[in-house]
Amino acid sequence: MKFFSLIRIVVFLVGTGLFGALYAQNSPASLQARRDSLLNPSLMKQAERVLRFEKSVQNIGTLTEDDVPVTYRFVCTNVSNRPLLIKRATSTCSCVTVGFDSKELLPGKQQVVNLTFHPKNHPGTIDTHVFVYLSSSDKTPVARLTLTGDVLPGKDEWARFPYSMGKLRLKQNTMTFGEVRTGHRSTERIFCGNSSSKPMQLTAPILPTYVTFHTEPAVIPPGGEGDIVVTVDASLIPVGAKAEFTFPIIIEGVSARPSDRTLNIKVKRIN
Repeated sequence: MKFFSLIRIVVFLVGTGLFGALYAQNSPASLQARRDSLLNPSLMKQAERVLRFEKSVQNIGTLTEDDVPVTYRFVCTNVSNRPLLIKRATSTCSCVTVGFDSKELLPGKQQVVNLTFHPKNHPGTIDTHVFVYLSSSDKTPVARLTLTGDVLPGKDEWARFPYSMGKLRLKQNTMTFGEVRTGHRSTERIFCGNSSSKPMQLTAPILPTYVTFHTEPAVIPPGGEGDIVVTVDASLIPVGAKAEFTFPIIIEGVSARPSDRTLNIKVKRIN
């Protein structure tokens, strides 16, 4: 019955033209257009007659990941005949933070928007945008400010893995299971890298009965990357366990003290 009911619905949609409309709204081209509109929204009409920037693009040149954050000034003038207020500014990259005066900008007066670029963990070609919104145009930006340039890798090629267990480098040293449902299995991962000159095979011999541990790949080659994969089977958690609890996993296969090769696991169960 369900199969034939589905066929009737599809036939109805095709007949009324709704099927084509629904497909058009969710087609790859439509989804890409919506994504582009979020990442690169169009500016408000006649934006240059409202708030004018002396320049909207600055080249940062060539930096390295080891360089300190650098701030770039973008000066703007209120060229309208009414007071303006910059309400917010959004960046397309976490490498840029924005600062500006939240005071009202009177006609003819100038204001500075500061973009601070953080090169750490952002190697490669830089082409990032910041969109400035006024209180009177909260949905449509009045300006697009751009930083371009290049960032060279730092001296530590493993800097993007801030945690170390001997020669094992990790993105994080804690793992959180936020919604472990009763009777279900939940899996979390930690991205890691082998900074040594030898293959690395990680194990965790001492585990609670409701936990499994492995890596993908099973053997991480020298200079290679992988995932630490931990699975919690909620159906095997002891009945008397708290709704929220923590436990450690001591990893074998790396040269370090047990306290330095311990993952802290946090579990929160929900019914």
